[in-house]
Amino acid sequence: MKPWHKTMAAVLCSGAVLMASGVGADPVQASGTQSQAFAPVVLLQPEQNIPFTIQFVDGFVAKVTNTKTKATSTVDISDNKATYVKQGIYHANGKLQKATDGYTQKLAELVPFRDAQGNLRYMGKQTLYGLNTEDRLAVATSVWNIVDKKPQLLQVTVQKADWDNVPSPDVRINSGFNMGSDSTFVLDTKYADVTGDNIKDHIFLIGDKMGVSMNQTAHNLRLVVREGKNNQQLSTPVGKRDSGILPKLTITDGNADQVKDILVTMPTATGHVYSQLTWKENRLQPVVEQEKLNDRQAYQPVIGVYGEAVGMNKAKKQ
Repeated sequence: MKPWHKTMAAVLCSGAVLMASGVGADPVQASGTQSQAFAPVVLLQPEQNIPFTIQFVDGFVAKVTNTKTKATSTVDISDNKATYVKQGIYHANGKLQKATDGYTQKLAELVPFRDAQGNLRYMGKQTLYGLNTEDRLAVATSVWNIVDKKPQLLQVTVQKADWDNVPSPDVRINSGFNMGSDSTFVLDTKYADVTGDNIKDHIFLIGDKMGVSMNQTAHNLRLVVREGKNNQQLSTPVGKRDSGILPKLTITDGNADQVKDILVTMPTATGHVYSQLTWKENRLQPVVEQEKLNDRQAYQPVIGVYGEAVGMNKAKKQ
């Protein structure tokens, strides 16, 4: 067992933060991604949970209230209106027939990431449910900073989720991964159908690093797809450029073939490197060769709210 994999939920400050441990072309978009801070996954205390109330209201809408701040938002829940009507919760015209409350997943941990400006931040995710765990309504995303070893909440957003870009329920980020090396960790995960068989797969981004801090360069980055239909696993290198600090995954469809692709963002000290792979002939293959994908004369990344690429667009010819 690795020294850092012992039971080390070490308190960093009184009742505040716990460290979570577990078993061709030039790079672009240079930003401050230097590894100046120790940044493991952070386990929160129960009092740091963000509580919400969820009430179904007229119009196939859920009213979501943050009970700490009293901030409210609404979510369109009409995707599941057939079930609601069948169960007598709504009339067919959207008029609420029976008072119904949803419930929220508790916030237990924060995962470090680099935002679009290169700042080290921590992200929490909470799924908001309606009738049961199959009735997913939205996701509350919270962004935090760690100051003097204490978590400080910066913002909370509640919105309908892209359900292809939720974490795998089977494997925790920053847990060890058995690949014959004591230094291989899970760096990011997704749960989506990437093999085109309409069964969700588990996608893991794994790499080699020293210890539980995630804010360091991870090397030998590989994608692991665990097929949902049979639990078979296949590991594939992300490309010749295979290192990054806090690398991230995004599920997208880069070639419009109706099969979801895997886009990898790899921040480095000098810029960002990208890889995009798709399932073809029972294995992962590049949508575009990595060298060409990182040629800014050929492709431009579409950067999401939280700093990761969410798509790659062909560059406009001058």
